[in-house]
Amino acid sequence: MKYKMTPNIVQQILKMHEDYWHDKRPDLFKYKMAYETKFWDKQSEAQMATYVQTADAYGYIESYIASLFARNPGVIVKNGIRGRGNAKVAQHLANDFLGFQRKQIENASRLALIYPMAFMKMMPTGNADILKKVDTCAISPWEIILDRDARRYEDQKFIGHHYYMTLLDARHKFGDKKYESVGKQEYFARYDADYDEYGGRDGAGDVGDIKFDHYQYIEIVEIYDLHTGIMYFWSPNWKQGQKFLLETEIPFRDANDNPVAPIVPLYFNRLPDKPVDGYSAMRRIYDQIFETNMIRTFQANAVRKASRQYLIKKGSLDEEQMAQITSGIDGLFVEVDEESLAGVMTPVPQNPTPPELEFYVRQVQSDKDKGSILAPFTRGESSRTSATEAAALAAYSSSEIGRLARERDNMIEQLASTYLSMVALYIDEDGARQMIMVDGEPVAVTPENLEENFHIFAQDQASTPLSESVKKREFIQSIPILGNLGVPQATILSELVRALGLPEDFVISAEENRQAQVSAAAARTSADAVPPDAAEQAGGLVSTPQGPANLQGILPGARSIS
Repeated sequence: MKYKMTPNIVQQILKMHEDYWHDKRPDLFKYKMAYETKFWDKQSEAQMATYVQTADAYGYIESYIASLFARNPGVIVKNGIRGRGNAKVAQHLANDFLGFQRKQIENASRLALIYPMAFMKMMPTGNADILKKVDTCAISPWEIILDRDARRYEDQKFIGHHYYMTLLDARHKFGDKKYESVGKQEYFARYDADYDEYGGRDGAGDVGDIKFDHYQYIEIVEIYDLHTGIMYFWSPNWKQGQKFLLETEIPFRDANDNPVAPIVPLYFNRLPDKPVDGYSAMRRIYDQIFETNMIRTFQANAVRKASRQYLIKKGSLDEEQMAQITSGIDGLFVEVDEESLAGVMTPVPQNPTPPELEFYVRQVQSDKDKGSILAPFTRGESSRTSATEAAALAAYSSSEIGRLARERDNMIEQLASTYLSMVALYIDEDGARQMIMVDGEPVAVTPENLEENFHIFAQDQASTPLSESVKKREFIQSIPILGNLGVPQATILSELVRALGLPEDFVISAEENRQAQVSAAAARTSADAVPPDAAEQAGGLVSTPQGPANLQGILPGARSIS
């Protein structure tokens, strides 16, 4: 027997959701402030004259982003077992969509690293162009309502989104009902000085007797019941939450006609005993970031206390004499009436910095490096690591980045799959046939092209500075082998230009030079009866020495690179 979602059930679900995230708010706020380099904004226990904070938290998160998104997101689509649909059409559509969503995907990744997890929500845009009817937005984890009784994320009976909607949008979507507007509550409001202590903005839409619907809100819970295939919109600000604002079928379906919620998760770290709960990467090193900022602040204040300070007997120096002494003029003489100079001025004694501090600094840095996945040199930092240690750490970094990349790829694959389901619906509803170019030929996109459980694989994007350098070196060293195996020179040269980031004109210039060499060799062959393969040897890559120091053999006219 199928159960039916009721407003009372939604209200209970929302209450459990809010209680869950209420307990996590203090820690998440600390991670947020550390990333934004606002560590000391809410830290008052130190009571120092000078506060110093590092950008370690920001660098920690952004090093992941740089490694995980070295290239634009993309997918490879293969036909499913039933052989329906058109994989090439689906792949072109998905990659065009993903190319425009890179910023949102990266932003979701930042949220998933700072906080336990993040989500991508896919929304209709109202655009007349069918291929632009879907857009995405990165969503903070505390806005998404999950079925926490599920043993796996895929087994959830429901998923929801808790947010605020302006009165203007509410009237447009649900009709001109009698709503009870409320102030927009921000998750970190009670900790953030930008908002009042209650987190509200109740007066934001009031100017005298005029109320602006753009700045008056109602609270919305958007629930996708994956068990019954029904989606609900509920608000406590209409009829005291006793009725749904809207109740309709989930419009998006996969190839098996199962309902699809337009909410895609991103977990970089999971708790093994709680499959729908995530684990913040920032949490691993926050204590070390805290200690680093404390140490730097202590050192800054110690330096200032080490400045030259003197105790002066009151009345011994007049204002002019004091001004002369504090001016810092070298070789200055100041006359005083005191017979004993020792009785006039005495230096303030200074306590040296404890020698244990330096050891503690190194220990904190070591703990921070252990908590970070990327080794220092993979982030572009100089180190004294030996070649053997560097190779081992590079392998470790690559394996860990690879693990994170698999989670990223899972999100990208789900985004592509959900997008294809949504586009198929919009094409079917519109009735028009959208034309796209596939392999240089115009192809009409139909719902039948997309009605398949395609096998979707995300293209590899992960890299580190070291791994990219190794790949370039290995490719350059393999050029002679590729030439001997018969790989066309033009293909090798194009890949070389791409790998080294050289101008595309190099390819054209090299091809023109090669043709000139071939022509000259052919002329010499005719005149001197040289063997027929001399022309090929003159312009080939077979005899090119290994290593980057001899690229002039590949790129004519280029200087030797040392």
